[in-house]
Amino acid sequence: MISSHRKKCLQWYLFAAAMAVSLLLVGIVVSIYYHSELNEFYNRADSSSMSEIELHETILHRELNEVASDIRFLADNPFMQQFLDNPQDDNLKLLESMWDRMICEKQTYEQIRLLDKNGMEKIRVEYNNKIPLRIPDDELMDKSDRYYFHAAAELRRGYIYVSKLDLNIENGIPEVPFKPTIRFCIGVYNSQNIRTGSLVINYNTQSYIDLLREASDQERADFMLVNEDGYWLMHPKREYEWGQYSQQNKDKNFAILYPQAWQKIQSQIKGKFTLNDQVYDFDTLDLQENYHFVSPRDSRLDSEIPINHSTLIKHIALLPTRVIAEYRTKIVKQCLIIFLIWVVLSLIPSWGIAAYFVGYVTQRAELSHHAHYDTVTCLANRVLFNERFEHALQMSQRYKRICGLLYIDLDGFKAINDQYGHHIGDELLATVAGRMLQCVRQTDTVARMGGDEFAIILTEIENKDDAISISEKLDAQLGVPVQTTKGIVNIAASIGVSVYPEDGVEANRLIELADKYMYKNKRDNKMRLRLDRSAS
Repeated sequence: MISSHRKKCLQWYLFAAAMAVSLLLVGIVVSIYYHSELNEFYNRADSSSMSEIELHETILHRELNEVASDIRFLADNPFMQQFLDNPQDDNLKLLESMWDRMICEKQTYEQIRLLDKNGMEKIRVEYNNKIPLRIPDDELMDKSDRYYFHAAAELRRGYIYVSKLDLNIENGIPEVPFKPTIRFCIGVYNSQNIRTGSLVINYNTQSYIDLLREASDQERADFMLVNEDGYWLMHPKREYEWGQYSQQNKDKNFAILYPQAWQKIQSQIKGKFTLNDQVYDFDTLDLQENYHFVSPRDSRLDSEIPINHSTLIKHIALLPTRVIAEYRTKIVKQCLIIFLIWVVLSLIPSWGIAAYFVGYVTQRAELSHHAHYDTVTCLANRVLFNERFEHALQMSQRYKRICGLLYIDLDGFKAINDQYGHHIGDELLATVAGRMLQCVRQTDTVARMGGDEFAIILTEIENKDDAISISEKLDAQLGVPVQTTKGIVNIAASIGVSVYPEDGVEANRLIELADKYMYKNKRDNKMRLRLDRSAS
């Protein structure tokens, strides 16, 4: 007969063996699930990103074809022929009227221009806030030094030159706000088939770039446009765009920041790869890749003008590390849930295990609460304050908000604590904490930093005056006598104020500045009290 003691030991041995087998099985299941879900995520992300790239390329091709059709229509219509044969005011007005209607209808044509054979503008109509604007003759400019003028001059009749995607340049300086532009050029001929100049349309691609930016906001991937030199023409962060025109942003270049990825992308027309835990999908688009567009190198006749303006652009979809990490975290949580369910169903834990689990969770919650909250006032402690302040600054920086910090020290608290005892001091601190909470919003954070020092994080304020106004309100509330079990006691406060980003952008700097102002106010209060006593 097996003794009760041995039965208990055997029961525990069998329980341990079953637990080991169960854990081994659930480990295999979770591992298979984790890798299959992650691979499925990669496949879905790749398919979605490439489909989005192909969709946007189709949209751009359609837009380019429409511009080509419009410029060919403008070059060959009777109004143009009449003006070229007889450039009188009546013919000019008819031509301008047609241009006005087209530029208002399209809204993406920044300029329509007629250049003579020497590159001088003869007519220029601009799109100005939904209104066509005819540029006076004395403001027309010489464009003979522009590469697209020379390229258009070499074209055979009927061919269209399409430039690279570039900014609109006036007087050698990019126009601000930036206007990403593709220029379409075609030769114009009079009724005697004599070439008299070139017709140019400046196509503003901002609406197309906005579509890509919207895709970056809605999709998991970051969509980008990069030129042949590795500079961003479009990036989810606007400050990375058009670095070639800014001396301080010269290094904000895909080729410089991601040399390994750029080497792979530049060596292929289309593809996808994973590098440094980031997934790239890309495709190459040539703006001149159309049967009625032509590159200057294909259309040269007699002259050999050195023109090297590539019209290749790279559409890149980047699935960044943060997105992958977020999804991995999600899968890990799912695996943990599977693990717990498996253990519960296979082992049928006893009430003791359940009680232990509940006790464990409760203990962790209590430890977490003690680690982040003050036991006397139930306010956030210094640890939680630092975490929330860093988060508030990050949100303020990301969304261009203003964040305030109040640093508070109670005047005369030590004397009350010494006179009435610590329990009265604790009552006073709890009352002060309640008054502080009444003076701020639920989104703000009131923290006890230690002793009689407090701090308040003010999120999303309009300006520094708001923070000062709240500090004045606090000062008034804290100056009201406090009823304790030992009677009424008087308290006051010294408050220092600092504001992001006016007073600084780093947490340590803002805390140091608020603390400095607080101590200055404390000295001023003491001086004022001495003067009042002297006067009395």
